[in-house]
Amino acid sequence: MTPRLRIGDDEAWVALTAPEGPSEGWRVTADWVGRLTADFVAYVEAADVSAFAQRLLDRIGAAEPAAFWAEVSESRANPLRLSAVPVYGEDSLDFLARLTPVGHDDVIHLDMEIGPVPLDGLRAELEQFRRELA
Repeated sequence: MTPRLRIGDDEAWVALTAPEGPSEGWRVTADWVGRLTADFVAYVEAADVSAFAQRLLDRIGAAEPAAFWAEVSESRANPLRLSAVPVYGEDSLDFLARLTPVGHDDVIHLDMEIGPVPLDGLRAELEQFRRELA
């Protein structure tokens, strides 16, 4: 099975999918109610993706998660950045996903709001993704 991390619900989501072949890149896909979609290849290292998933797990593993942001890669061509804010009175997070298909230098990006995303489901999704990456 190809490792895939999907954050969101049926209306708005973003996903990061591992390459099927060694020379292929990771796929970044997103959808907002079927009206706004993204699908592009991102050439990032598996170690960067694994570290990204671990940072997300660490941040949401706190008893009371605080606002945070995490990027897939620290390089200038970072394809995905997630900013998260706890939803008051709920055990969930709202996300702002910034997708950058051609890197930061060209400043072409898409910002998309996703949420609220329940923490229990998100934790399970991240843990499964980390197991599949191993």
